[in-house]
Amino acid sequence: MDKTMNRGRSQIAKKGIVAGISILLLFTAGGVQAKNKKHVAPTNLNLVWPLPPEQPRIKFVQSIYGAADVEPLKKSNFLDRVAGIQIKNIKPGFAKPFGIAVDSHNRIYVSDTGQGIVFVLDRDNKQVSFIGSSPQVRLLLPLGITVDAKDRLWVADGVGQHVYSFDGNGTVLMVLGKQGEMDNPTSVAVDDSRHRLYVTDSHAHDILVYDTESGLLIGKFGSRGTDKGYFNFPTQVTLDRQGRIYVTDTMNFRVQIFDPNYKFLDTFGKQGNRFGQFLKPKGLAFDSYQNLYVVDSDFDNFQIFDPQHRLLMFVGSVGSDPGTFWLPAGICIDRNNYIYVSDQNNRRIQIFQLLNGEVPPATPAPVAASPSASREAGPNVVKSEKVSHQNGTKPVAKEISTP
Repeated sequence: MDKTMNRGRSQIAKKGIVAGISILLLFTAGGVQAKNKKHVAPTNLNLVWPLPPEQPRIKFVQSIYGAADVEPLKKSNFLDRVAGIQIKNIKPGFAKPFGIAVDSHNRIYVSDTGQGIVFVLDRDNKQVSFIGSSPQVRLLLPLGITVDAKDRLWVADGVGQHVYSFDGNGTVLMVLGKQGEMDNPTSVAVDDSRHRLYVTDSHAHDILVYDTESGLLIGKFGSRGTDKGYFNFPTQVTLDRQGRIYVTDTMNFRVQIFDPNYKFLDTFGKQGNRFGQFLKPKGLAFDSYQNLYVVDSDFDNFQIFDPQHRLLMFVGSVGSDPGTFWLPAGICIDRNNYIYVSDQNNRRIQIFQLLNGEVPPATPAPVAASPSASREAGPNVVKSEKVSHQNGTKPVAKEISTP
């Protein structure tokens, strides 16, 4: 009798161990984002903006959480998976992605401020490499990045107080920033025709201009203030086709525009919780139709403006589902109008596509204010629709096609 009971207890214990391991594996694989588990969007996912019956203009394509979404990771043993042990102290998943750039070979560069490295994602060849962790150079806080016409990668190191230039193999080509020249470089943009590199220095509240061939500082403009042409913690910089300079003047809640001679031209935006206004504007990028995309990390979306700075539509709301964001920062648009957005606290890059032509023209229709300027009720959640999911229905913010 005792032997039978002991045998029964043993079987129950074994079942309990198996169940416990199964639960552990379930939580390890699916409960934490930025681990070794590859995140794949459902094949039947078809997120578009605007929602039907309007003509879709923006489509969600994919989320990338790190190396595993590009290059299959080598098999590791059970302890490695559970304990998160990684080779060379580099985790294959993004810790806190910030800047994004795409070169002529379709390689995606992602600066990871959480790990102090730049991911190089070569999706065509299914290979992943890293820049900034070698004995040659160790990045401290890589922020804004860009790629020029020669496929040189430029990286602003906010703590290291330098801007680095790398070739496609990660070899250092140039180091910009003499002692005391930079305080907190956060973003870079290249004017290939004029051989200029523009660097936003957030703490110095100005824009530095370097020669991309000699590496010498050739200009500087801006200082702290609220008047036109002044900055209050500028964050990002980009250029249009004419070489005009666009800067997100983050704590002045606006975008400022300058000509190639650094002369102030225009500004748009102000603090507020209405569509077309800003709370914390950061990333900037142009599509091939010269529409300007502005990421707002407090609204958890990106807004799209036409060349006359009229609001066309927006994409995003706070959340972790595809098409939603949690503290987005950088944005990049490639030559095929694929849109890459760094979703920092969701530890991923989201990719969208501009579909078949320009976004809808703006009209003078008024926009209603949102209930508040909080993250829970910002302008990105004023209008919502319900779309069907496998596990029921969830509210998804509906962007506007007219302001």
